[in-house]
Amino acid sequence: MKSLGLLVLRLVLGGLFVAHGYPKLFGGQGESKHLADVTKSTLGEGFVEQVEQGGIGATTGMMESLGLPNAKAAGWSLALVEFAGGLALIFGFVTRPMALALAFSQAVAINKVHASEGLFGGYEYNIALIGGTAALAIAGPGKIAIDG
Repeated sequence: MKSLGLLVLRLVLGGLFVAHGYPKLFGGQGESKHLADVTKSTLGEGFVEQVEQGGIGATTGMMESLGLPNAKAAGWSLALVEFAGGLALIFGFVTRPMALALAFSQAVAINKVHASEGLFGGYEYNIALIGGTAALAIAGPGKIAIDG
């Protein structure tokens, strides 16, 4: 049962991270026209907007606006950690290091973006992601995984 619980946690967290990383890597103006209607209806208008406003250039711009050093490397790192890290969680591949990288990305998001907004309506989502990824970093992927 423990491995089944870890699989559910990996699938949920991994899916959320993939959905957040996809627009950062593959987004850009006009890119939402390539999304299937079922994707648009399932993930919602917010996802479609993120795809339209996304792309690595926009992600790099966001890193610059946050004052992060080497914004291009930071943008690529964030996009790849979210997308590839999410996929790694889903498959249970290099789970512990990916979970730590994802937790770190959320700690940076809290520090640079959400801290001033407070917990509710601010960084509560990021805290939940950190909790889940920390649990995976500690417990590992379980037996239903490539690493298992």
